[in-house]
Amino acid sequence: MTALGIKPVRQCAGCALNLVSTCAIFHHPSLKWKDHRCEGYNNPMYIAHYERTLKPKGAPPAVAASRPAASRKAPRRTPAKSRPRRAGAKAAKKSSARRAARR
Repeated sequence: MTALGIKPVRQCAGCALNLVSTCAIFHHPSLKWKDHRCEGYNNPMYIAHYERTLKPKGAPPAVAASRPAASRKAPRRTPAKSRPRRAGAKAAKKSSARRAARR
């Protein structure tokens, strides 16, 4: 059996308790998602507890407290550089035209 990880899982993405490398409250977040619902996911009681007792001095405020999840924007991707078409695509067009001419 493999060891349980301490890193937050994919479902933890919008939670204020997600500290990227760990969860602010739970030692093994993957166990909390076994029933497809984490009891701590943006739970105001757990967030307040973290803010009062566990949060280091000078740390930024929790993400959910500063911006609601619905207003967060997806990260922008830089557009791919336009590349010239490969010669293979042109050759394929020519060969299909030659096949059609033969018939």
